Amino acid sequence: MSGRASHAIDLPTEPDPDLAADLEKQGGYVSPHVRRVQIVGRTVRYEADAGAPADVHEKMRRYLHAMSARHRKLPRRVLLERARSSARPLERDAFAGLVDRGWARPAGSGRVALSGPALRALRAVDEDARRRAVTVYGAREEAYPTLIATHALARCGYLSSFPQSLSVVTHLVEDFDVIEDFRRAHEVDPALRTLEPGTFVAPPCCLSPAVCYHCYLGLEGQRLTEGPAVVTAAGKCFRYESINMVGLDRLWDFTMREIVFVGTEDDVLTHRARGLELAAAQLEAWDLAGHVETANDPFFSAAYAGKSYAQLRGELKYELRLDVAAQGDAAPRTLACASFNLHDNFFGRTFSIEASDGAPAFTGCIGWGLERWVLALFAQHGFEPADWPPALRDAVWA
Repeated sequence: MSGRASHAIDLPTEPDPDLAADLEKQGGYVSPHVRRVQIVGRTVRYEADAGAPADVHEKMRRYLHAMSARHRKLPRRVLLERARSSARPLERDAFAGLVDRGWARPAGSGRVALSGPALRALRAVDEDARRRAVTVYGAREEAYPTLIATHALARCGYLSSFPQSLSVVTHLVEDFDVIEDFRRAHEVDPALRTLEPGTFVAPPCCLSPAVCYHCYLGLEGQRLTEGPAVVTAAGKCFRYESINMVGLDRLWDFTMREIVFVGTEDDVLTHRARGLELAAAQLEAWDLAGHVETANDPFFSAAYAGKSYAQLRGELKYELRLDVAAQGDAAPRTLACASFNLHDNFFGRTFSIEASDGAPAFTGCIGWGLERWVLALFAQHGFEPADWPPALRDAVWA
């Protein structure tokens, strides 16, 4: 490709599919000059900008070693699987169909605006999840800020586990001369300019990467004497995804509905198990094809092998993966659209939250990535109202 150079690095052994997928996905964080990473067999092929610094190749080697050196494979376990009753073929590119109709409008890297049936589909999924949270769990509804303190995210372990996804927020220092210099510079050039060190303060806040962190902060120092706390909230979340930000699959700016559980270990285990029943009910009501399997979070670099293995071994994370695109004779492409998570008592210890038994509280959460549900719904049901299940048709096509 013009303006890019192709490179290849051979791994000692062929990575298993899970590791290969994570290596491809996180490869864009190696350098701003890396544009594409693909693994075939044990060979890692990547494209870098022509004229990229000479150290990019060495950085790629160090990254590959850090991610794979201690990787241990664990088989994924499938807990739930459902096929559609409809014979309608799966769309090959539902996002393109939404864009063509003006219901999805790319607004920049990792940002998409929704309108019309796509927006109504997002709201329908959110309302269904909210209603189930209240009626099934008796959840208390809350609303949270988009910003979260940087030091709070550090306490949550986010800065050490997922630094690649962080989106920081800062502002100009409160100084007349600095602000005036900044103003004058942008009278001539409207593009944001990098000015002298000290122009901006150290980022006091970040854009929230998840809804549940706010819940734990709100319960800090409390004892749950009346039993488990169950909270539901929806909000904007932000996770930078580098070269992976495409369509509605991976957004920098997306919407999440969560149900958060805080209580004893038995409380949280019971609530997560009930969440799988809830997911099965949604798939049945909306005639969706998908499955729930054990999964791991995208821990970065040296943290990846140990934390991913522990998460998979303890089955701390389940993902609901929905079919989102036909791939010829191959199996449909799937996308994680909901997750069911356990955190042990990490947040209970971190924020001094006591369960009813006096021990540090255990926590868990269920999250729906709402834009991904929009993609899955249109991929599986298409663009004709008559093809949609009655349980969704009126809400989406009104």
